[in-house]
Amino acid sequence: MTQQATKALNKQVKQALEKTIDLRSLAVEPPKENAQECLRLMGMALKNLASAMNNTQALEAAAIILGSSPTPEAIAYRAEQLEMLPQAVSDIRRVLSKSGCNWQDYWDVAQEYEVIKQDYWAELTSEETNLITALQKASSQPDTIGIGSIVAHADPYRTLYVERGEVVEDLGEELIVAWDCWKEQSKKTDRYFRDELRFWQPE
Repeated sequence: MTQQATKALNKQVKQALEKTIDLRSLAVEPPKENAQECLRLMGMALKNLASAMNNTQALEAAAIILGSSPTPEAIAYRAEQLEMLPQAVSDIRRVLSKSGCNWQDYWDVAQEYEVIKQDYWAELTSEETNLITALQKASSQPDTIGIGSIVAHADPYRTLYVERGEVVEDLGEELIVAWDCWKEQSKKTDRYFRDELRFWQPE
């Protein structure tokens, strides 16, 4: 969160709390590390306190922090969503760090967390969000096989038709492909014309 947004949030929370509970002191200064998680936990604490004390101000403060309507049902639903956030960030970072990650790899994981996209997006670094944007852009354009493309052989009668390879060098008319299945062999790459290759599709 930006410092300005944090100050605005703190002010709203303090106004909602007034002098009813001591948790208002937590809103004076934003937490130094993992601010989103601290705010989520604070919101959860306020929600529980509001339920236990039947306290309207605490409920309003919890709603402000969690970003929901000030009703017990809406806050409970939002809290459930945010409980998925640490796992979502972990899963998405794991797939983005894989070599040769493409848009489909990312989307297979991200669609599970689409409902909290805005939340996990705020947790990712600018490098990670830029990579996601680049993957999406690449997937929407008619691709030409080139360096970095994940390919298989275009001939269904070749054993390499079902194998996965990556184009590691572009020689103009020909491409050098490194095959995953050849990693343990002395010969790891081979040369092909573009029309001998197709984009690899997982079975």
